[in-house]
Amino acid sequence: MSQESKKKSTKFKKGNTIGKETRFEKDNKAACKYKEEYCDKIIEFFNKPATRVEYKETYYKGELTSRTPIIVPEAYPTFELFAASLGVTADTVRNWTEISPRFKFYYARAKEIQLGKLTSMAVTGLYNPVYAKFEAVNNHNQKDKQEIDTNIKEVAIDDKTKALIERVEKRLNAKQKNE
Repeated sequence: MSQESKKKSTKFKKGNTIGKETRFEKDNKAACKYKEEYCDKIIEFFNKPATRVEYKETYYKGELTSRTPIIVPEAYPTFELFAASLGVTADTVRNWTEISPRFKFYYARAKEIQLGKLTSMAVTGLYNPVYAKFEAVNNHNQKDKQEIDTNIKEVAIDDKTKALIERVEKRLNAKQKNE
């Protein structure tokens, strides 16, 4: 087996080592990159305004005739984008919640802010409702609920329907006795 194929076969396995350090463990270099200032940075990242105002300008014969404001959504804040802004992976950011109770609190707060933005932007129609539902169900433990009335209510049945039901019941009972 060539060295190149050996590298490919072990490249992404759990416990793969780089020098003396093992990937995917809390004591690796990425985990050691944690700083207390990230608590403030995560809230700052997720608290950015959800929208911005742009203007649609209409010109007639080279002159501005109207300027209409349009509300445009900013990029949806994700933990992947936050991690990329710090130069680490989203898994590393999640691992930091196990290292620091303070960061765990701020991570949970950022998740709440994210859900709040998702909800308000979906309600106003600025986010695609199908994706908003997908995001809420898969990343925020929201449930797609339906209420079903299971109470049986008596329904008035006319004589012809009663007779039909009785005939069907007799046939079914007769078939069951024969079997």
